[in-house]
Amino acid sequence: MKILKTLSVFIISAVLFISCGEKKESKTQTAEKGSTAQASNENVGPKAKFAFEETEFDFGDINEGDVVTHVFKYKNVGDAPLQITNVQVSCGCTAPNWDKAPLAPGESSELQVTFNSRGKRGKQIKKITILANVEDGMDAVVIKTKVAPKDQPQAM
Repeated sequence: MKILKTLSVFIISAVLFISCGEKKESKTQTAEKGSTAQASNENVGPKAKFAFEETEFDFGDINEGDVVTHVFKYKNVGDAPLQITNVQVSCGCTAPNWDKAPLAPGESSELQVTFNSRGKRGKQIKKITILANVEDGMDAVVIKTKVAPKDQPQAM
């Protein structure tokens, strides 16, 4: 029993000693990190940038089953061509449509968003995420509405 206790203390001490050891970086690793930082700073160049006329739109009150569409207008206010690579929606009830061609600096375009309220009731908030070659890699717009339920047939 005494041997087991001594062995346990030894193993615990060894684990603590190894885990508390200070990790030292070699000069080569530090130099490599410095050159990587310099390279990323040098990679700063022209960027595309969205400027939306509005980032949120409220359709107001609609009836269940209505299909509504809104057009978000935007401009490339950056100094590089703007390329939308994908548009993601938070629900299958929302469908985006956008120009797939690059947008030169200073040019404008539109993102059309259609919402189908079939099977939806109450307050609806849908986020549309636009993936593009902008600084953060994405931007977003939001549509809102309040869907009134369809009249239910009266039971006889």
